[in-house]
Amino acid sequence: MSLAAEALAKAIKRRLVTQAVVKDTKAYEKLYGKLQGAMTNAWTDATRQGIAAALDRLRDLGPGTFTQEDGAMILRVLEGSVGPDAIQAAMRQPIINLSEGLFRAGAQEVGKAAGVAINFMRPDLHALDIIKSGNLFWVGNSWNVHTQELFAKTLEEYFTTGLTREQLTRRFADDFAGLSKRGQRYWEILADHTATKTREMGRVSGYERAAVQFVQVRAQLDADTTEICRHMHGRVIQVSTLRAQRDAYLDAVARRDEAAAKAAWTMHGAKADLSGTPTSKLGSATASPPYHFRCRTITVIYFEAKNTQVDTWQRAALNRTPLSRREVGKLIDQAKTAKWPHTKVVRGHYRKHGQKLGLNTQSDFNQSAIDLIRRGDRDVYLSVRKGRVNATFARHQKHPIEGTEGFAVTAVDLVDNKITTHHWRPKLETKGDEVPNFKQPARGIVKWFIGS
Repeated sequence: MSLAAEALAKAIKRRLVTQAVVKDTKAYEKLYGKLQGAMTNAWTDATRQGIAAALDRLRDLGPGTFTQEDGAMILRVLEGSVGPDAIQAAMRQPIINLSEGLFRAGAQEVGKAAGVAINFMRPDLHALDIIKSGNLFWVGNSWNVHTQELFAKTLEEYFTTGLTREQLTRRFADDFAGLSKRGQRYWEILADHTATKTREMGRVSGYERAAVQFVQVRAQLDADTTEICRHMHGRVIQVSTLRAQRDAYLDAVARRDEAAAKAAWTMHGAKADLSGTPTSKLGSATASPPYHFRCRTITVIYFEAKNTQVDTWQRAALNRTPLSRREVGKLIDQAKTAKWPHTKVVRGHYRKHGQKLGLNTQSDFNQSAIDLIRRGDRDVYLSVRKGRVNATFARHQKHPIEGTEGFAVTAVDLVDNKITTHHWRPKLETKGDEVPNFKQPARGIVKWFIGS
């Protein structure tokens, strides 16, 4: 078989394997697991070889004090096994194959959701080629940003503490085996980040080929969700914005401009606060996940709403965008006609919360809920809970019995225009909101019924 025929056969085999994995419903998890395993295994094998080579060199040096020059020489020996060229060579094939699989998996996920077949065009294949070489670049770059410093600090300790080469030989294997295990953590994080970003770039191609115009950020909301992902959850972003970010990132990677690549795709700290930043003000480098290392957030297709008044309010809540005072007035106009869903509901809420509000009858309780919506000295907040936009009307009020600071609150489901609760609470934040309360410009807007 000629070299060309052999190369073609291998390419076809890789494509068939990739397609088989992509068809699986858990394609991403499988590909991610393979990438992480390939990278950590390659690192372990490479460091084992590097340690063995370094020990041989130490023995060849003979007796004497371990010097700074010896340390530099050992670092060069280690670089032969775990330096940029060596580690790239060790990880090259799995990085190239699995990067393609992850990219295609992301695109196919979009196609399945949109009900269309995703066929890549030349720009997608060009992006994929850059992604493959770029992912390899970050692997090789690890020698400069992580591995070299890790090894150099340990070697520096040896020659500054006056160890002899014999003493060093006895300690070296154990110390550097420990560094190898610490390095595995780095490769696990890099594999996770590589898989997440590559998949998401594939999803961008999928959105474009499926003619999707908007996506929605979807975080996994649980006890491990980071602050920044809570702040990004639910936002609606244009696909053109994702494409611009991806293209800027890939352009920088193609030029091997590390600073520009990082600037094109910001990695925020897990506790970064974007809660008060409207989506339109986020900046081009904060569009597509991952937003931080170990990020689990993805994007999904956002199906355009019917453009009703309630849709306008929900979109504002999702994008943390304050409404105009005119829109707030319309919202209050609707909410002041809201009713409790059932007599039993208001009765239950009165029994549970009436005393905390200092109200003695169910009728007073119901009137208090409505008055709080109408009056001009309260604040209005928008939030999203279970996919539905809610308005929270809140006014500072001390607890009538305990005297502690807090708020009287009336919440209205704006979709059904139903009052969902009226009670006193110590703070406005609630754990059940997918999109937390976002304050609107409502102070001074009064909506009283004529004759009331």
